[in-house]
Amino acid sequence: MQDGSLVSWTWFSLALVLFAIEALRPGLFALWLGFAAILVGIVASVARWPWPAEMLALAAFAVLLVPAWRRYEGKA
Repeated sequence: MQDGSLVSWTWFSLALVLFAIEALRPGLFALWLGFAAILVGIVASVARWPWPAEMLALAAFAVLLVPAWRRYEGKA
């Protein structure tokens, strides 16, 4: 770890775990959390934020993506 941040591969690994959970127990919730982890992994590969900021970014992306998914599912 450098500068107290999690490296991008950690976030991509978390996304893979969430996608595996989604494959074993479908419900589409873990899928969107996995997408949020991928977004944080992309940010972490460009900017070195401290890990608490990365966790807040994960929460922010999840807060944005999960309601967007629910809105999309309501229209489909």
